[in-house]
Amino acid sequence: TDGTDSTDGFDATDGTDGPEAPKVQVVLFTHIEDQTPGGAIGTPQSKTSYTTLRARLISTAKLFQSRGLQWVLQPDWKFLEAALVYEDAAAMASTNGKNLFVHLRDELAVVIDPHSHENGGYNYTDVAYLLTQHGVGGSTVIGGHIWDPALPEFQKWDKFRAPLSGEKYPGATWRGDILTGSGTPNHVNDPVVSGVWRPQDKDHYFADDPDANIVALGAFHNGVPGVKELVALYANGTVPASVMLTASWNITPSSILAEDGLDSIDLSVLTPIAAMRDAGTINVTDFTTLVATWKTAYGAKAFIYQQ
Repeated sequence: TDGTDSTDGFDATDGTDGPEAPKVQVVLFTHIEDQTPGGAIGTPQSKTSYTTLRARLISTAKLFQSRGLQWVLQPDWKFLEAALVYEDAAAMASTNGKNLFVHLRDELAVVIDPHSHENGGYNYTDVAYLLTQHGVGGSTVIGGHIWDPALPEFQKWDKFRAPLSGEKYPGATWRGDILTGSGTPNHVNDPVVSGVWRPQDKDHYFADDPDANIVALGAFHNGVPGVKELVALYANGTVPASVMLTASWNITPSSILAEDGLDSIDLSVLTPIAAMRDAGTINVTDFTTLVATWKTAYGAKAFIYQQ
């Protein structure tokens, strides 16, 4: 582990009034990748693919809301471009006259961030711009990236130190400042880290630089069992209450679209997560709120727990 010294007398909070026992900060999100919807936009295949996923996303949001749990949606460019075509009056009749994203955000409390593999002529700024076109822009979350500069797919996250112009929409600019899901292609060699820090540079990613203007969040591993590991680290004193532990993972569209997908997600993820929340050992949040809590309740104290 890369532990830091405890701050004497510190009481971690979850942003509510009064001191609290330390809570693992958990984010449950869904990436919609740049192959979705299937087929060329405007074709019957594409519209069917979009419409089917649209309905399931609404059902997923309602499930999370019924459990009192935060859900984060992070779409890539193709789904957003498709929505510009398919969110017509007929589609919006089922969402109170609002497009899918506004409906999810305003009526079902879903937080919406950009996600980009920076393929197909679209970069993160383009995705952030498309979100503004749907009325749900404003997030500065970089929703996943290839972090290792030794890999040819490295996404050069440090370019976000300053505002970046779009590739598809060069008139748009955007600056992300929250890095999530530091990964490798197909997630075969992702770093197993929990915590919050400010990466020094691309070659010293896990070194904290207090003056840096980008914050990184550790995703840890193994879903619900991984969260239980982190809860135990607080409970047994391995990690002090003065620092923040984090976990996050992708509830995939394929699992959402499966025949028994929502029942399975509810049973295997939401039920145990809600139980830990009710026990006071975790807080289910979104990435932007997590960083705000880190700054206010933890004094922006960097910490990395690494396996």
